[in-house]
Amino acid sequence: MAFYTDISLVYDDLFPVSTELRVLFDSLMDDGGARSIVDCGCGTGSQLQPFAMAGLSCFGFDPDPSLVAIARRKLAAYPKTRVETGSFSDLPRIVSFPSDILMCLGNSLVHVPQEEASRFFLDAAGALSRTGTLLLQILNYERLLREGVTELPMIRASAETLEFRRRYEWESDRRVLFHTSLRFAGPDEPRIVRNAIPLYPVFPEELWGMLESSGFGDIRFYGDFARSEFSPGSEALVCLARKA
Repeated sequence: MAFYTDISLVYDDLFPVSTELRVLFDSLMDDGGARSIVDCGCGTGSQLQPFAMAGLSCFGFDPDPSLVAIARRKLAAYPKTRVETGSFSDLPRIVSFPSDILMCLGNSLVHVPQEEASRFFLDAAGALSRTGTLLLQILNYERLLREGVTELPMIRASAETLEFRRRYEWESDRRVLFHTSLRFAGPDEPRIVRNAIPLYPVFPEELWGMLESSGFGDIRFYGDFARSEFSPGSEALVCLARKA
């Protein structure tokens, strides 16, 4: 997707791995002795890096070749790590080993239509080991729709030389046009890159049903990576689930 190709070189500046997420990663590695992990929509590989450093077998895939190239360079020092180009529908084909952890972060799930998202959970259950854990994060689209949110908070990075503006255009409750504007400050004039891509919202109750019907149990929703209680006003929806 042109959007991710355009931002690939500044992706880590815009979306760093937070302290809260690193703590959550540590708890997943400590809980049950995980030995392998799959990152669906792995971006630049930054989310896989803590697991690679801990010696886990790591596999990541992403549909954007520019991000995959960065992830491969970043993770080249870890022999048990592999990154490929692929989409959610490729999961059964490209994941060749049962994984103890499978994660899908960065609001990646809503880049595909809801039917494909539902199929992804069936494939994810098949790709997990018998007691495997799924970690998922999307925005709380129930709140966004209820409150008529059309602007997301602007992100500034790299000593404020980068500005990332995000806007939602609701076509229906099933499809949103995601408009972005990335401004690079330069020595002469700033450069601005604009894009628009469709997103396909998944709502909390709908997500719960998808997980249950795909064979997941012990489903837990949180409002952030610090595992705060999820509520109708939560900005994010973070889910941990295990195979039933």
